[in-house]
Amino acid sequence: MKLLMIHAWNEEEMSYRGRFSGMLSYPSMTLAVLYSLVPKGIFECVDTIDENSARVDYDKTHYDLVMISFETSSAITAYKHCDAFRKRGSYVAVGGYHPTAMKEEALQHADTVIAGPAENSVPKFLHDFAEGHPGQYYRDYNVCMADHPIPAREITTKKHTLGIPAVIADRGCFNNCRYCSMRTMWKSDPRPVEGVIEEIKGLKSRLVIFYDPNFFGKREYALKLMRAMKPLKKLWACNATADFGYDEELMQTAYESGCRGVLIGLESMSSSSLGDAGKRFRQADKYKEIVDNIHAHGIAINGCFVLGFDSDTEEELRALPERVDSLGLDLCRFAVLTPYPGTRLYTDLDKSGRLITKQWDRYNQHNAVFTPANMTPERLNEIYREVWKRSFEWKRIFHRMRVSPWRHKFYIFILLGANVGFKFLGIDKKYKKR
Repeated sequence: MKLLMIHAWNEEEMSYRGRFSGMLSYPSMTLAVLYSLVPKGIFECVDTIDENSARVDYDKTHYDLVMISFETSSAITAYKHCDAFRKRGSYVAVGGYHPTAMKEEALQHADTVIAGPAENSVPKFLHDFAEGHPGQYYRDYNVCMADHPIPAREITTKKHTLGIPAVIADRGCFNNCRYCSMRTMWKSDPRPVEGVIEEIKGLKSRLVIFYDPNFFGKREYALKLMRAMKPLKKLWACNATADFGYDEELMQTAYESGCRGVLIGLESMSSSSLGDAGKRFRQADKYKEIVDNIHAHGIAINGCFVLGFDSDTEEELRALPERVDSLGLDLCRFAVLTPYPGTRLYTDLDKSGRLITKQWDRYNQHNAVFTPANMTPERLNEIYREVWKRSFEWKRIFHRMRVSPWRHKFYIFILLGANVGFKFLGIDKKYKKR
């Protein structure tokens, strides 16, 4: 039997990629993890396609089984693949964030939905398939991250990416932000430190990126992991929450173990909007102090902001470039508030009739898909693009280079590349109407 695994990408989303996109993209771990879960001896051939770097050809090879993983913005593309392969006689199974949240919809296009973590469900499904009685739905809520496999990185491509390997220590988060779909998929369940260290030792790269949504969320675990990482002499970056900037021991240990950058979801300069988001830390007036504290430890910061909360006004959003300048961030990123299925935000907006479309390829954080409280969707889109363009004017990029704790080190070139990549992201691309 032959198996094909696909990580689907939104066809329209590819239009946002330009010549500098590789300066801000990291390799996906999805296919590497799924490939490592395939039991030996069932398939004579296992092929993989990451649509970030390769095209799907329906007729090149006949596959007995096609497995497709996708997020909400890629759902339309993924369903097109499902329908095409089923038409050609393949059995199709789907998984990922969107099928997990929208099981019934996914089953209109696929034979099986595998929801949530894959560690137990994928091998169980594949054994059932091989024996001729696959189920329609699989979900195991008792997955332990101690069983997380070492990803089969050899099958992934570095094309269109920075080529920095990614590692996961704890893929869950105990926070419960209204717009976040993390809890739909994962629980916070850290891997044994020893397993993470052994995986990192096997990486040839000196640079590592952690995909954990909240690396420092479980403080004692993070300290133990970082102390174990120190002898490896790796340089690494991760996601953090704003209160990281008030924990002296965490910041110092992070730097000593090789941390040189953190991505923090600051989300808004308005404490009211932080309340709308359900953020635990809501003191936007403390952001400058937090940035200075983290910089004092030699760690750069990518601050991320979301536009479209109910407390947001046009005036506040349009002032973002200047207010971001005042924080002294090394890099900034912006997104339109997007209500993904499975989140509290989606449920609330759907019930109140404020969703204006369920055309899933528009759920990509670049387009308003709901009616904001204080402006029209069209106006939110305009302001988002204005803020992005003004924030990545050359004068602002060079200002960020001058204030960065990296300014006298070689990683400044990574930071410059990321800023240039965001400048040419292509956010003005228009979407096809369906």
